[in-house]
Amino acid sequence: MIAKTERGRTLEDVLAKIAALSSPPDAQQLRGWLNRYPEFKAGIIEFVTDWVDMDASRVPHEVSTEDVNLVVNRTMSRVQQLLDEAQKPADIQDLAADISAAGHDLESFQRKLGIDHSMLTCLIERMVRPPTIPLRLVRDIAEGLRRSIERVRAYFRLPPRLAAAYKARSQPTPKQVDFAYIVQHADLPDSEKAKWLAEAPDPALRD
Repeated sequence: MIAKTERGRTLEDVLAKIAALSSPPDAQQLRGWLNRYPEFKAGIIEFVTDWVDMDASRVPHEVSTEDVNLVVNRTMSRVQQLLDEAQKPADIQDLAADISAAGHDLESFQRKLGIDHSMLTCLIERMVRPPTIPLRLVRDIAEGLRRSIERVRAYFRLPPRLAAAYKARSQPTPKQVDFAYIVQHADLPDSEKAKWLAEAPDPALRD
């Protein structure tokens, strides 16, 4: 279910009002939206940032069919994500189950993300320290699951869970590791490891 404000506004309502503007809001206007809807801060910033990036990437040229398709596909993808979000449980409780519900198996999903099985397992079990997880990876997971980026962040903020192999009488205390650690021990080419190690952490997941 999509979260609502006390006035009954949903994130979808707010983004629709912003999208109706003739151009992306400037800094003063953005502060106004954030002050008015602080509970949707992350969603508003992400939407406006994407809009500004799209405008900045444009250069004067004749509009092509490819340009039109790009805008239409991005818009439809965002709308579909909001619709999917409304039909799913509010929070992600089991990342593996969400991966399956999105039409993937673990192998296809790890290929989509560009990671290996050990990395995906650590993410599923929340064995990675949230402040070290790259923003790119969080966004790619949200896109692959057709979930909002905030739902994915909320999942990684939950306590680590024990893998089935450790669920015995004497349960060890799970210890989270940095994202760099799982990359260094992953079954990936050195060039791919270097790319992941160069990715900036998600600032929203800082302690």
